[in-house]
Amino acid sequence: MRAKLCRSKATAVLSTLTAIVLGGCPAEPQENLEHGTVQLQLTRGQSETDNPYIGTVRIEVTLTYLECLTDFYAANPDQRQTGPEGSLVFGTLEDGGEGWFDRLCDSGEAAQVDCTVERFRQELDSASQLTVTYLVEGDPEGRDLPFGPLPKPALAMCEAGGQPIVRVATSASVRGLDGNDDLVWSAQSFSPDSAFTDQGQKIKIRAARPGD
Repeated sequence: MRAKLCRSKATAVLSTLTAIVLGGCPAEPQENLEHGTVQLQLTRGQSETDNPYIGTVRIEVTLTYLECLTDFYAANPDQRQTGPEGSLVFGTLEDGGEGWFDRLCDSGEAAQVDCTVERFRQELDSASQLTVTYLVEGDPEGRDLPFGPLPKPALAMCEAGGQPIVRVATSASVRGLDGNDDLVWSAQSFSPDSAFTDQGQKIKIRAARPGD
């Protein structure tokens, strides 16, 4: 796993010296991000007596953009993954933008899956969806998996009081793979099937091994 390092942006000598003395990094001002996440909670399917997540090396999640997000990317092509602004959103922090390639798995929350992003794949032609592939360590069962980046409501500007919603379309939309990219588990069920950016409610994924 990539080390979770605090990125010091201290500009004052006093703050820097204080951080050194205390053995930590100086506090950073809160960032004003235009994108956020939805949270998936990985649980065991009702048919599973044993932990279905054992052996998981990768997790692949594909969530469908509903109308607001489809309209947003149609109206703002520069915000797409391949666009000049979107490439900084989906890129690394070193690229100079929001850097969700590094940021997505770096929340520091104890309940989160130990993960790093392997790749993003945004599709906006025949399908309207985002796929995130994660590399994971440890046992994902009972832990939360952040999915994004997704425009926040203020950026998406949904019509008629709508929200920037993504949806789990099928059981194959959330699945775990081993080191050979063979299927370990997929979503046996999920509820609710949708969420909007930075919504408190999590999408609960109940996983099962093939044939269960």
